[in-house]
Parts: sequence; structure tokens; C-alpha cells
Amino acid sequence: MNDVNLEQYLNIINEEKKKKELDKYTPLYPMLRCENNSLYVGVLLTLNTDNVWEPEANIKPEYWVLIDPQTNQIISINKTEEKDFIIGKLINKNITNNQKEIFEYTINKTLQYQEYLIKDIKDEQLPLQRKLANILGTEIIIDKEKIKINDYIFANFEKEIKSKVKELVNILINSKYTAITLYYDNLFNQILKEYIDTKTIDKEKIKFCIEIMNNYYEGVIGIDNFFNI
Repeated sequence: MNDVNLEQYLNIINEEKKKKELDKYTPLYPMLRCENNSLYVGVLLTLNTDNVWEPEANIKPEYWVLIDPQTNQIISINKTEEKDFIIGKLINKNITNNQKEIFEYTINKTLQYQEYLIKDIKDEQLPLQRKLANILGTEIIIDKEKIKINDYIFANFEKEIKSKVKELVNILINSKYTAITLYYDNLFNQILKEYIDTKTIDKEKIKFCIEIMNNYYEGVIGIDNFFNI
């Protein structure tokens, strides 16, 4: 089995959505589901308006789909209220530490980048700046007050600098999430390949998949139950 692009499963679901008139639903990223010692590709569907990223949303997907990993054929499309994917009790997710870590990481990186730029603006000079400073000095008179040129420049650009740093940190955080999904894709492929080749279900690797999806879709409940290991 070659590595698969998980987008293919979303394409399969989106085609089926049209046939079933489920256009107001969006498929989440492909997951896995264990049933009767067999492993399937599983996809949860939520309303287009659901905020699956909001930790307090507590969204339970309204539909779920099983796909045969060997044929890529849809085995079943289930309405959750008619056939629940949760067997037994709901397993609560615990992502408090993850949120704290991301918050602390964001704050630290924002301060780190701001300090770097502030230091660079105030302490570093272009070659031409150094020549002029040697002739004219590093201070100017503004409103009868002597002020360092670089401090004045920073004061004028401080708001823009902080805004741009925030944008950069957001890009950085998004890049980290992209890396996590790449790990997920790799795990997903390894698990499926091992199952198709040997009929072995690697539950330890599946636990990592569950952890990733719980953190990725913070507003969705029942992800542990959906994997059903």
C-alpha cells in the first residue's frame, strides 16, 4: 500500500454529500474507527456553522461515515441520533494543559520577537546612519527636547511593530499545527498499511491520532469514542 493523501477521503464524502443532500454539513479530517476487530477510515460531519475550533462549543457531529480502507468504498452513512458512534459513556477530552502551553508559547514568542526588534531599532545602525551619527550625533531636538533618534523612530513605529509581531506569531503557531497534521498523516498511513498487510491494529499509534484530533478539533466531543479502541 502506498502512502495515501487523506484529502481523497474528503473528496469521497463530499461527492456522497451531494447525493444525500447533506450540503449543510462539513466533513472533519479523516479519522479511524475500530469495530469488531476491523479497522475503518471514519469521517465525522458537523454543521457548516459549527465552530469546531472553540473549546467551549461541545459539538457532537450529526453524521458519521465509515469507509473500507482497502476499496475506498463507503460502507455506511449514519445519522448520529439514529445510530450513535458513542458506545457506552462519553469520554471527556482533557486539553487544558495544551491550551496553557500554547498560550505561554504565544506570549513568550511575542515578547521575544518584540524585544529583538526593539533592540535592533534602538541599537543597530545602517552604514549611512553610522556615518551621519559620527558627524551629527545620535540625538535631535524635537519640541525643544533632546531625544535619541532611534528612540524617536521606535516611538513612531511601535504600534505597527507590535501588530506585525502578532501576525508573525500567528503564522508561527499555524506552522506548528501544520507540522502536527503532517505527523498525523504519517501515523495514519502507517496504521492503515500495517492493518492491510497484517490485520494488526496498532492501538498505541491510534492513541496518538486521538490526542492530535482532540487538540485539533477542540470544540468537538466524542473523538475518543469515535476511534473506539
